[in-house]
Amino acid sequence: MTSTWPLSFFDQQAPFAPLLKQIRQFKRFPNHADWDATDSLACNQQGLPIRFVAPEIISDYYEVEIAKNGCVATRADNWHDCFNALVWGVFPQSKAAITALHMRHFSPDGPRGAIRDAATLFDECGLILPYCDDALLQLLIDHQWHHLFHTHRTEWSVKINAICFGHANYENLLNPFLGLTGKCWPIKVSADFFEKEITEQCAWLDKKLAQFLDSEQLKKPRQLPPLPYLGIPHWWPAQDEVFYANTNYFRPPRKSITKK
Repeated sequence: MTSTWPLSFFDQQAPFAPLLKQIRQFKRFPNHADWDATDSLACNQQGLPIRFVAPEIISDYYEVEIAKNGCVATRADNWHDCFNALVWGVFPQSKAAITALHMRHFSPDGPRGAIRDAATLFDECGLILPYCDDALLQLLIDHQWHHLFHTHRTEWSVKINAICFGHANYENLLNPFLGLTGKCWPIKVSADFFEKEITEQCAWLDKKLAQFLDSEQLKKPRQLPPLPYLGIPHWWPAQDEVFYANTNYFRPPRKSITKK
């Protein structure tokens, strides 16, 4: 897909629903001046407004610039960075909390460590998974993909849902292909959560996720369960029995090895 601004495409694709309010602010692929002109209230945890700037004017590490100056390196005509900026508009508290988490564990001369690796993984490939039915979450944990996506298809958006957070996911969904898998963060919600508008859902999840991040609940990449997200109802056109029977994509759980 070219760097045109395909509003009709976004309107028709279920995964982009969380971003639509942000997307509709623009009539073209946004440049740096367009980002400055938005009504975004995103700030870093120092209270400085977030600005999306050319990488050439950045002089420090990516996360350090955001934490100290509120400046997010953003390449022109680049989908990856564009989606990053859009996610800042939808989940400002969580994005700021991720930056703050990086800074609490940042060492320019030392290893990144598991916490920062997990933060980057979720920032790039994360999906928030609100749910009110423990049995459905267990199906995900157990890799019972056919039951989760197909047998319980009608319970999606009613008892469980997936809201894309990672900007790399959004970029991949422009031209999706089998194999796409994200890392999810399940969050227990009340049953009436799913009756709310998507913007209200995202605002609630943003606050909750930021609290989790600020309280150091993200420890390592392995705590984020995998989610082959093209199996989510309406995220892929041909979701029939044959599709869900593809174990190269919908992988069964790993067999445990018993030591003798």
